[in-house]
This record gives sequence, structure tokens and C-alpha cells, in this order.
Amino acid sequence: MMTKGTIRTRILERRNSLSNLEIYKKSSVIQKQIVNSSKFKLSNVIAAYFPTGSEVRTQHLMCVALKNHKVLALPRIERDEIVFCQVSTIDIKEDKLITGKFGIKEPAQSSEVLEKIDLLIVPGLAFDRNGYRLGYGKGYYDRFIAKKKSFFSIGLAFEFQLLNNDLPYRDFDQKIDAVTTEKRTLVF
Repeated sequence: MMTKGTIRTRILERRNSLSNLEIYKKSSVIQKQIVNSSKFKLSNVIAAYFPTGSEVRTQHLMCVALKNHKVLALPRIERDEIVFCQVSTIDIKEDKLITGKFGIKEPAQSSEVLEKIDLLIVPGLAFDRNGYRLGYGKGYYDRFIAKKKSFFSIGLAFEFQLLNNDLPYRDFDQKIDAVTTEKRTLVF
């Protein structure tokens, strides 16, 4: 079995080899699946992530959420925890989004931290067919999911990020509820 570090390196290299057009096209299909899902339609509070690098894009689903008067939240790192804060726009030109600790756009300190989330959209580098995800190694999402598991969590990934083999995991690694790729949605 490969180590988490080896998997991270291989998947990130493959994901970074995608052209911007490939990322856009595949992300478009993934986002359409999400916004057309009953989980999205029935959720009032949606927590997403602002994509960075070659991650699956989320701007369309965030715009649809705001257009449909849903509460939209984005993550912010506070100390060693992730919190989700309400945002009213995803326009990065406004002062409401700042560049955070890891170079990722996040809500400003003045943004309201939300305690209740219905749908959590999760980034990741790799996912397995048992619901485990491999993130970037800091454990922010694992700690958040472990504390507040009253929502439905769905990972977004390109099909090659969904592995046939089980990911190595430890006791603190948390499962998500589903993963959506450009080809399918798997519910665990």
C-alpha cells in the first residue's frame, strides 16, 4: 500500500497536468450534478470552498446558492481550526474575502461564523470507495467533521482522484458521505 505522501504527490502531479480548459469543463459537469441534486436543493446553508490551483472549481455552485437565497459559507482558518463564515458575495475584488494562511481566499475576520450547516462541499486530493478522503495533511476538515457531523458532506473530485484501492487512514481520519466526479456520484 502506498503512503499518504506518495498518493498526495502522484495525484497532485496528475491534477496539475490538467489544462485550464479541462479543469473548467470537468468542474462544470461536477457543479451541475451538485446543483441539480436533492441534497443541494433541500439545503438552506451550504458550506463550500474557494478553489485554488487545480482544484475542482466551485464558483458556479456558489453563485447558484446565492441566487437561490441560500446561506453560503466559506472556510477560514482560526488558530488550528477551520470555521465556516457566511458570505454574501464571492467577488474576490471586495474586501469581504482576503488571502488567508495558505494563500486561499477566505472570509475576513469580521464575517459571521456559522454553527449550523446543511451541506458541506469538501475539497481533497484523493478519495476511496469507502468514504475516506485524503486532504493536504493538516487535518482541518477531519477535525471539523468529527466535531459537527450534523450535515451531509460531499467531496468534489476529478474521476482519477477516486481510487480503486483503499486509502491509508488513521483513527482521526473522518469519512465523508459522498463524492461527485465528472462521471458519477457515489454515496457511502
